[in-house]
Amino acid sequence: MAENTLVEGLWTDTVVLIKKLDKGEFSPTFAVWYFYEDADQWRFLLGGPRFDDLLPKQEPLAYQKVSEAISVCDLTTLSISLVKLVSLDTPLINALKFLVGTGEKGLVQATFSNTTLNGIFIKDIVVVRSA
Repeated sequence: MAENTLVEGLWTDTVVLIKKLDKGEFSPTFAVWYFYEDADQWRFLLGGPRFDDLLPKQEPLAYQKVSEAISVCDLTTLSISLVKLVSLDTPLINALKFLVGTGEKGLVQATFSNTTLNGIFIKDIVVVRSA
């Protein structure tokens, strides 16, 4: 994996956040940790039909929903600054849903490194949900 590997606390907080979001209308169908090599950092990519309804015109409201869930869960390692909301029609999401299928509420820890998928180079990624 990338030099900046995910720590156990981030993984645990990720699962807690997803389970919290699953209880409401903003249940994600896509959740991955993606390593941005150019920025040398991990970002938690999150998407779902309800988020798509808000993107891009009401993007602040979408981030507010995630931020509120993080606050309610009292997460120690995961902050809103690590989250990036993505539309479900992006090429990465379309490629991953055929590679790793979890179901709407499923969770997995599927790690890929130095992989090209449908012409997209992926340095490091940890798939949490891909429905």
